[in-house]
Amino acid sequence: MKECIMEKVYNDSKGFLPVRESSADICCFSIIVPVYQVEDCLERCVDSLLGQTTPEYEVLLVDDGSRDRSGEICEEYARKDFRVRVFHKKNGGLSSARNYGIDHAKGKYVLFVDSDDYVDLTLCRELKAAAAKHPRADVFVYGGLEERDGSAACRIRREEPEQRKIWTAHDYMLYAYQSRSLNVQAWLYAYRREFLDRNRLRFKEGILHEDVEFTPRALLKARQIVEVPGNFYHYVIRENSISTSRNMEKNIRDLFRTLQNQCQLAEQQERELQKWMKNGILDSYLNMLQEAKMYRPEYRSMIRKSFLWGKAATLWNHGRVLLCTVSVRGYCFVNSCYKALQQRRKR
Repeated sequence: MKECIMEKVYNDSKGFLPVRESSADICCFSIIVPVYQVEDCLERCVDSLLGQTTPEYEVLLVDDGSRDRSGEICEEYARKDFRVRVFHKKNGGLSSARNYGIDHAKGKYVLFVDSDDYVDLTLCRELKAAAAKHPRADVFVYGGLEERDGSAACRIRREEPEQRKIWTAHDYMLYAYQSRSLNVQAWLYAYRREFLDRNRLRFKEGILHEDVEFTPRALLKARQIVEVPGNFYHYVIRENSISTSRNMEKNIRDLFRTLQNQCQLAEQQERELQKWMKNGILDSYLNMLQEAKMYRPEYRSMIRKSFLWGKAATLWNHGRVLLCTVSVRGYCFVNSCYKALQQRRKR
């Protein structure tokens, strides 16, 4: 919706620059940023958003009960820039903060940025161009880089398209599962807000692995999905972040329940997609067994070997299931050796 706005531009050295009128769709994008205990890196994140090379967006900073200066920093940005909207709420977790942002968003499209990450300044410009070219798309997917202190950035997306690709939900999911290239991270997608509301798509609250639960469920409902070339998102790994916390028992229980629900979702798909979805679910469960080292005594009772059966679609996964059925510890050892060998070959 076009409207005449009074645009304020802030410059650190000069304060507010002269106000000017412009005609723009200021709510083309709603960028939702859950904020919790990130006073040391929040400014990097917000600065990358306010530096976007197209002005047609709003930034929703959802302070999820921070006890440090994060809430104050949010308010400082709101005073400086009219595109920033700040919300303070009782702590409810990442899903709760994202859902709160969706409920208050005004933009035609919604995207998510974690407060300890940042984005390229051209992200909104590229998404705007893609949306103009593909107005029927419900979802846009783009790439990102994983960054860790002391190591070079690596691509998150396994396959980088040379140009935009347009998919139906069925074809995109089938290809992604067959090629093992499905990225579930919510911050690699921009969603049409009307699409989210029409399908009542919200993040499940109170669980870990919320992106694993949300993304496949959302993508399967899309009329059209557009892949945008380029790596615009910078995922910064911090040892004290939510994603690297060590609440392992809850991690295991929440992920297993999510995978069980995804099996039910897979049953609703046509036969070929169902087969490859279950193979992907099997991949996730096998990876969890290894990463959580579930052969350890404290987690052994949580292993469900029956969940492995009837899901493998490749000879490789049939072999993994057989080995894991015989010995979870043996599977984890062999699999870790194989991954180490693969890493050496890449160097």
